[in-house]
Amino acid sequence: MSGLVLYGSRTSPFVRRVRVVGIELGLDLHLVDTTTEEGQARLRQGSPRWKVPVLETHDGGIIFDSHVATDFLLHTYGPDPMRAMEPTDLRERNVMTVIDGALESLINVMYLGRDGLGPGQSSYLVKQRERASAAMAWLDEAWSTTHDTHLGLTEVALVTTLEWMTLRSAYDYSGHPHLVAQLRRWCERPSFVATRPEL
Repeated sequence: MSGLVLYGSRTSPFVRRVRVVGIELGLDLHLVDTTTEEGQARLRQGSPRWKVPVLETHDGGIIFDSHVATDFLLHTYGPDPMRAMEPTDLRERNVMTVIDGALESLINVMYLGRDGLGPGQSSYLVKQRERASAAMAWLDEAWSTTHDTHLGLTEVALVTTLEWMTLRSAYDYSGHPHLVAQLRRWCERPSFVATRPEL
């Protein structure tokens, strides 16, 4: 047992990234469900950001960010069977940044929609949707010439993001064939199947 504790929800795509990497590396991550009152209290006690995921390492260290958490897991316990992300690989770093941008924009739209705001009521929401659309088009083009044979952090981020979009009906990505192809290529891998959220 690795002694790793992960704070988060099963539906969060950022939390799911860490869970997928943990499974790929053969780690036992104990998930503290932050959708419960007890889990939320533990999260707020352990993180000044009050955001998930938070990873508690085997030696008591605390990591507040999904990128830092997955980098830590790959460096400490891997990277095999995954592909490492090199600090100087600007293509992969940029892809990750654009995936995050699309996802964060659509999360903003989702939460503001729950508060009753629609695109007709907020220019901010319109801009967030436009940002997500532009990001997804860029990603589709980026993957048109990329054919990695080993699963890497960018593929993990992409699959978890696309499946979150489906789960939340947040964005129709069917018009991005290269992204759809990547999803089909990786989505039945055991780590994705085991962490796939259901409502």
